[in-house]
Amino acid sequence: MRNINYSLFFKINMFFSTSLFFIFLTSNNHYSFFEFILLVFATISSAVILYSLIYILLFIFTYKNKLILYISSFIFLFVNLSLVIDFFIFKIYKFHINAMVINIITSPDAMDSIQIGIMPVILLVGLLVSFVLLEFYIIKKLLLTDEDKKQYLNKKTNKLIFIPLLLIIFGEKFTYGMYALYNQNDIIAKFKVIPLYQPLSFNRFAYKHFGIKNDIDIKNTISVNNKVNYPLSQINIKENPNKINIIIIASDAVRNSIINSTVTPNIEAFKKDAIVLKNHFSGGNATRFGIFSLMYGINSTYWFNFLDASKGSVLFDVLKRLDYEIIISSSTNTSWPEFRKTAYVNIQDNIKDNFDGSPWQKDKQNASYFINRIKNYDNKKPLFSFVFFDSPHGYSFPEEYNKFNAKDKNINYLTINKDSKDVSSVFASYKNAVAYNDKLFSDIIQTLKDKNMYDNSLIIYTSDHGQEFYEYGNFGHNNAFSKAQIQSPFILKLPNNLKDSLKLNNQNTFTSHIDIVPTLLNIIGVTNATSDYSNGFDIFNKSYKRDYVFCANWNNNAIVTKDKTYVFSNLPNKMFKNEIRNTSNYKKTTDDKKINSKLILDILNENKHFLK
Repeated sequence: MRNINYSLFFKINMFFSTSLFFIFLTSNNHYSFFEFILLVFATISSAVILYSLIYILLFIFTYKNKLILYISSFIFLFVNLSLVIDFFIFKIYKFHINAMVINIITSPDAMDSIQIGIMPVILLVGLLVSFVLLEFYIIKKLLLTDEDKKQYLNKKTNKLIFIPLLLIIFGEKFTYGMYALYNQNDIIAKFKVIPLYQPLSFNRFAYKHFGIKNDIDIKNTISVNNKVNYPLSQINIKENPNKINIIIIASDAVRNSIINSTVTPNIEAFKKDAIVLKNHFSGGNATRFGIFSLMYGINSTYWFNFLDASKGSVLFDVLKRLDYEIIISSSTNTSWPEFRKTAYVNIQDNIKDNFDGSPWQKDKQNASYFINRIKNYDNKKPLFSFVFFDSPHGYSFPEEYNKFNAKDKNINYLTINKDSKDVSSVFASYKNAVAYNDKLFSDIIQTLKDKNMYDNSLIIYTSDHGQEFYEYGNFGHNNAFSKAQIQSPFILKLPNNLKDSLKLNNQNTFTSHIDIVPTLLNIIGVTNATSDYSNGFDIFNKSYKRDYVFCANWNNNAIVTKDKTYVFSNLPNKMFKNEIRNTSNYKKTTDDKKINSKLILDILNENKHFLK
């Protein structure tokens, strides 16, 4: 016998969840009337398909009159709460809940890098309580309603919705498939707003049976399960290597444009002794991908493979062979992102990352720790150190260091938008945090000078990625490949004995984080071709020249050239089309609809170079 209570309960929740799906359409107001109607149908389709899967999953319990109501209510609660969370994630960062979000939620060390504030927690708890009360109210009403009335409502609802929903699903899937077939990228890109949307493409079917052929997208088809083949051959080092001290100081989320005499006077002063790479880019727009590209010298799409294989960096293999003293001093926990399982996997005992307090307090302790290590350094071994600060990522600074008059440190990041007055306050806090790190940088540099290590050390200042404040239409990082998010400062001071022999052809040329490992290893004395262990090149090589840089995150890749930025999926089953944007302002181009296939193929070759 059909469970009428469950049937009605199911439909009520499906209608309620569909209304939550609709709120995602408010994230974009640039729809034509036809596009809006199509997206409404696609939204309904996405919700109905989700609920159809839930119905199939719970079918075995439908004979349990009351039990199924309570079992399904927990699933519906999970779905609805997830939709609300996903909406705010999408509103801020322009992506849905994905592998990154799941990684954050499940990581025990995630809170080292997350500052969400109290208001989002209160809002989430309030919504959870409201949804629970609503579910139990509906169950109570159903159980008290007359059986004949419920039978009538159920039959009438079935007649009203069954055929229209089927037509909506098939109609919108067919429409999407046609747009995909004829590469209507501008339209189908708008489907990204819909959570859990499953696109339909029948390109192969159309070509096979009707001879209709379109320009097939080139996608990154690398399987994460492929085995790592890195380095390609044994690393050889010349007989008398240059065992110079190498000191890298980096701050999380510092974009290149924030380095100036007003915000970072000490770093500006450091530039006078150094080489400034003016068009330098990180390998990604998030920490794990930026640091991975810096520490390995390979494209950050390898992150997943190297994490799976727990494969360390050739850089540290060489440093250990040459008996370097290695110091990794990080304000954030190196278990998340998972650097202890990747770059630092073979140097666990050389890591200090258990500082306490807010980000600026951790940075202060971090700087003090490293300064003490330098003061006690005995010069018997060459030194490699990587000092990583976190204040700018969390907009964190001491109260007395409010140089740029930030008005409010308790910002609700869920409601912030480009027109919000909070943006200027957040940006002021960001500048304060960067300025505070500049002060710590100065303390370290002064200690190196006092220890007589400054002149004979190679010293680098850089960042893992940048930070955007709606200058290009987005906020934060990891959601776009604009200059604000991927152009990092890179300032390199050579030891005095190498200043005459190492010259840069052009400080304005493109450089990338993946060029740093081959540059350092060539300076030390590794004799292998850089292609044996890196996708990058030695920036001091006379033939060095870059026409593009490559960046990646969890869901997308980007090839950045002087004029155009090509964005494409790094997932084989990702059906959304490629984008072409102007590098200068990150706006979509209107004059060129075709992505440069040669560049994509070059990147694909790079991204399989170290896989078996």
